[in-house]
Amino acid sequence: MIFSSHIPDIPSDNPFVNDLLDREQYADVLTSLIDTSKKGFTMSINATWGYGKTTFIRMWEAKLRAQGYSTVYVNAWEKDYIQDPFAVVMSTIWEQTQKQNEHIKNINEAIKGLADITSKIIAYKYIGEAALDSIKKGLSNEMSCSFVLDDYIEHIKKIEEFKKQLSEYVKQLQAEEGKKEKLIVFVDELDRCRPTYAIEMLERIKHLFTIENVIFVLSVDQSVLHESIKGFYGSSSISAENYLRRFIDVEYCLPDPSIEKFIEFQVKYHELDKYISKHTPHPFFTHDNTDYSVLFKDIVDIFFNAISCSLRDIEKYFNRLECVIRTLKVDRGAFFVSVFLTYTYMFKKDIYHNITEFKYTDAELLHTIEDLLIIGKIPLNTDNGQLAIGIMMELVLIYRTAIELQHIENDNRITELSLFESNHLINLKSANVFRNDYKPRVQLNQYINKIELTEAIQ
Repeated sequence: MIFSSHIPDIPSDNPFVNDLLDREQYADVLTSLIDTSKKGFTMSINATWGYGKTTFIRMWEAKLRAQGYSTVYVNAWEKDYIQDPFAVVMSTIWEQTQKQNEHIKNINEAIKGLADITSKIIAYKYIGEAALDSIKKGLSNEMSCSFVLDDYIEHIKKIEEFKKQLSEYVKQLQAEEGKKEKLIVFVDELDRCRPTYAIEMLERIKHLFTIENVIFVLSVDQSVLHESIKGFYGSSSISAENYLRRFIDVEYCLPDPSIEKFIEFQVKYHELDKYISKHTPHPFFTHDNTDYSVLFKDIVDIFFNAISCSLRDIEKYFNRLECVIRTLKVDRGAFFVSVFLTYTYMFKKDIYHNITEFKYTDAELLHTIEDLLIIGKIPLNTDNGQLAIGIMMELVLIYRTAIELQHIENDNRITELSLFESNHLINLKSANVFRNDYKPRVQLNQYINKIELTEAIQ
């Protein structure tokens, strides 16, 4: 749903079984890169927010684990209230690798050794620097320089000792038969963190975790991270892209999925398939065996293949559509009216304004709907095609009702001809699937109010 990140089920024996964007192939390419590297490195997985980065890296992580790798997942955004990201990374490594490798001998001894070293490094940052400032004020210049130099040397020793201990710890993880010689740490949501935390995380990874067989995978929207860097340094002229290259060895941009795959992903992400399936059958028909979740996806596929738009535009559409249908608490009839009106509001302004300003006759509106679906090449001579038009008849009835409420005598916007004389509805009419007593539950002004209030939603 729009207010929460929906991650599908990720079975350990087949992690990509619910992959709607066909991205397992990319995971295999990246795994090959890890396999062939003999050194530790940092990799970024770059994609716009909402394009399924988290789902991808969680599936990839599960597949790596099934292949014998030790993996760790860090949600940086959930922990950015902690002052030093070093503590976040290390505590997560300890916790998650213990769970994965509880039966490895001597693992606790390795963890205790690491804990001692890392606590010293953290103590140096929070106590040492403050103490140094106080002490140096009372020392002569010669003594102060000597003190700073000694402290610097001690600090370097601690870092080297830490790297040695971490390297030994990784070897312990690899000691079990069948384990791969790599520890892979996934850091997610870094671009959502406060700028100071994000930059410090990058610095800690670069300076403290550059260790053989330790690989960091950062899941980011680099455009957002670039802004964090500029904000951190207070300069819009800084080359954020060049700055990031200091910390990231390999950049990988997730390829954009097809429109059809992305729509399927958005439907699942917003749980609209579940929403429509749990509601009552469409009240416009006397019998109803339609799989409306499939019909919904087919119609939206048609709409977006008929225009030129970005995946980001489609994402915005689904964000707004979810808000409309959940605030209206619609049935299936109103659901599809919301689908149509939200689409026209965002991408077919002329049609939307002709509806909201009552410039169409009811027959013209029906033909406009038909034309949109025909342009999108929906097979209107099929059962689903005729049902799609039939569902859109709800909008025509709502439109007629709104016109009638204006109480204009001899209003020529309401035709005398039966609306059911549309060529594509003849079969439906003859099959007696329409209910003559049906009245729409949601009025046109209610749709307009909800849809136009979503303008600020991105």
